[in-house]
Amino acid sequence: MADAVSNTSPLIYLHRIGRFQLLPQVFGRVIVPTQASQELDRGRALGRDVPQLANLPWLEIRAAVTAHDYPDLGAGETGALDLARALPDSVVILDDGAARKWATRPGIPCVGTVGVLVQAKRLGHLTRVTPELDRLARLGFRMSPALRERALADSSES
Repeated sequence: MADAVSNTSPLIYLHRIGRFQLLPQVFGRVIVPTQASQELDRGRALGRDVPQLANLPWLEIRAAVTAHDYPDLGAGETGALDLARALPDSVVILDDGAARKWATRPGIPCVGTVGVLVQAKRLGHLTRVTPELDRLARLGFRMSPALRERALADSSES
């Protein structure tokens, strides 16, 4: 099982649909850059529903040295990409399309929130992906019809 490096949005969305605990079941250890952790802290201070990362034995907050310039990306995405580059056997969890393109350039394996759900079903941690995709949609998660169809097909639910 590969380590995963996660940006902020997958953590928030999995938390909000009640599926945060899928992360260690799918990946084992999850590493979050300090930049993403700080984004969550700022959201919590504003009263937003975000996960609490402290004291999770499967999650590590790690400083990322910003080594690359990723135009148009936020601090959490930049930190996640730089950490993933430094951890060659890891997978990066990103939802942002531009960030995902930056991940694929050096060949970093990348998955998003939807991909985590699909993998969780494959591993037997979810019985159905459809209700989770519906919950994400109700939260305003941007998902193209093509992505939804691909996720359902990959989950044998189409």
